[in-house]
Amino acid sequence: QEQRFKISLAEWSLNRTLRKGTITNLDFPRITKTVYGLDAVEYVSTFFRKQAEDTQYLIALKDSCMKYGIKSLLIMVDGEGNLADTSLNARIKAVENHYKWVKAAQFLGCHSIRVNAAGRGTMGQTQAAAIDGLSRLSEYSAGYGINVIVENHGGNSSYGKWLAEIMKEVNKPNCGTLPDVGNF
Repeated sequence: QEQRFKISLAEWSLNRTLRKGTITNLDFPRITKTVYGLDAVEYVSTFFRKQAEDTQYLIALKDSCMKYGIKSLLIMVDGEGNLADTSLNARIKAVENHYKWVKAAQFLGCHSIRVNAAGRGTMGQTQAAAIDGLSRLSEYSAGYGINVIVENHGGNSSYGKWLAEIMKEVNKPNCGTLPDVGNF
């Protein structure tokens, strides 16, 4: 019988085991298939931060996915700077820090990277900064066929209206949201 819903496994679900070192990011595709019987994964950048630009590592990860029939869907990117930083220089640096994840996502066959729209300042200041940061990153990502999706991860991003207005202003087909209903 055909599955009614397609389900992927978010790597964050295994964060305690990964942090302990019991398993690694390279084990994730195998575990997804053999333990959970699923066929798609969502990576978390912090579990392979140093390997984002390591071609041999990415080849090994892609090979593991192929071996177990796993599709890579997205990389949840954290710790690369604030895309809504009110300092233009800091915001541009944050955008550029995401480039390696765009390239890794494309290499692995993902359709998207998940980002955060964090920054300090008033709601209006961070909203303007987020529009700029997400526009810049989405323009870059479009050249790689990668979507940029924003999760509501606390702060202003947990206000639906604030985030919706940003999406309306960015107005790019490869920029959207990834709502986590538990974060509102």
